[in-house]
Amino acid sequence: MDKVVIIGVFDFVNFHLCKALLDKGIDVSGVPLEDEEYEDMVNEKRLEIGRNANFTEVSLEELLNHSSEYETIVLSVYDLYMRHKEDYLLIDHLMSKLISTNNWENIVILVPSQLLKTEIDLKAKVAIENFFNRAFAQNKNCNLLYLPTVFGPWQPETFIFQSSILTEMNKGKPFKGLREETSDALFVEDTVKSIIEIIENKEPGRYLLQSGRSKQWDLCAALLQINEHGLSNRILEIKEEDLTKVIVNSTVPLSVALTRQIEHTHRLNDDK
Repeated sequence: MDKVVIIGVFDFVNFHLCKALLDKGIDVSGVPLEDEEYEDMVNEKRLEIGRNANFTEVSLEELLNHSSEYETIVLSVYDLYMRHKEDYLLIDHLMSKLISTNNWENIVILVPSQLLKTEIDLKAKVAIENFFNRAFAQNKNCNLLYLPTVFGPWQPETFIFQSSILTEMNKGKPFKGLREETSDALFVEDTVKSIIEIIENKEPGRYLLQSGRSKQWDLCAALLQINEHGLSNRILEIKEEDLTKVIVNSTVPLSVALTRQIEHTHRLNDDK
């Protein structure tokens, strides 16, 4: 894997994936999905990676004309879903065209693990399935990586963890409603390491990334002193047909990982 294109490069998981790939010396072309609401954060992220010689920022339209030179394409439906932006998948069908009309060696789609059960927001489910039907009408050779709650620096406030941190700082906005899956949680830096390993193995399939620990999300919520009353977005039954479970190795204690998220949030917001 020498060249990767990431759609939505400044979104949460994608941004950490981009940085990890750049650290490995891999060329990354990133497509930003503009959002005025998060413009300040996007500019901060540009400062983090914009000076790396292996990083290039491009548009969807540019890739439609010149994408053949890239080996791997990554799209995080997960990030779009958690930001309530899944409609981006259907804008002029550019993303589905990009995936379906190019000879990619590896197609990687990050998706919320809630898709493994039926209790997902109906409007979002229709948008995501519409995208899948268009994108994979001819090309079935892809990796679908199912993610539970992912936390760490740059987590959007549409997650309960980040919303709680911002509320403690009196910086919170009204919570848009529970979307994340609350039976498991993974630290983002550990998660992207597992994602890269799956990409490098080049074995198409469906993968469910897990912590391997019981009630991991609950442990995180307890550390953040979050009241879990009324939270029920948990996967009780998983459709396991052709599904490979991957245990994500934890490199730091939960308390340390959450402290990194809290400290990062304070650095970004204390002067505002």
